Amino acid sequence: METYDQVLVSLRQIIQAIDLYSKKLERESGLTGPQLLITQLIGAHGEMTSGVIAREVSLSQATVTTILDRLERKGLLKRERSAHDKRKVIVTLTDTGE
Repeated sequence: METYDQVLVSLRQIIQAIDLYSKKLERESGLTGPQLLITQLIGAHGEMTSGVIAREVSLSQATVTTILDRLERKGLLKRERSAHDKRKVIVTLTDTGE
């Protein structure tokens, strides 16, 4: 087997392992991998803006906004306008989210 083929097989095995672990995580926590990652990030750092969250987890702003929408619907976080700068929206965990 050529090196190129070995790399492709190895990548496929890694992707499959990640997929299986992600499904296990979702079954156990009720959250997807990215949702859990964002929840843990906010829990560790406290108040954050979605832009900072996006940068920290290496996801697009649009993707993070969609994930935050889902987490907010589940009652795990809340978003509020900053008292100091009305352009900023601050994301924090709820008691349930913690």
